[in-house]
Order: sequence, then structure tokens, then C-alpha cells
Amino acid sequence: MDILNQLSEKITLLLERQEALKLENMQLKESLEQERQTKEAVLSRVENILNSLQEVDRN
Repeated sequence: MDILNQLSEKITLLLERQEALKLENMQLKESLEQERQTKEAVLSRVENILNSLQEVDRN
């Protein structure tokens, strides 16, 4: 029975680790999405600045 107890404990630990990894993965995906949104906002601002500079240069 000792082997069964050890196996049961290892399975329990693996399941707990799996849940922890799922949570970490979800958090990383959220963080990645926030970084993408920030990048898009920065690129948009840079494009607006460049467009403004081009308009000034034409006048």
C-alpha cells in the first residue's frame, strides 16, 4: 500500500502543479495582451507625430 500512497501523493502534486501552471499561463497571456495594447498605442502616437512633421515640412 505504501507504493499506492506514494503514487497518490505524486499525482496530487502533479495536479497542483498543473493548476499553478495554468494560472501562470493565464497571467502571462493577460500581460502579453497589455503589452501589445501599449505597443499599438505608442506606434499610433509615433505615426501621428511623423504625419504632423511631414505636414509642417510641406508647408
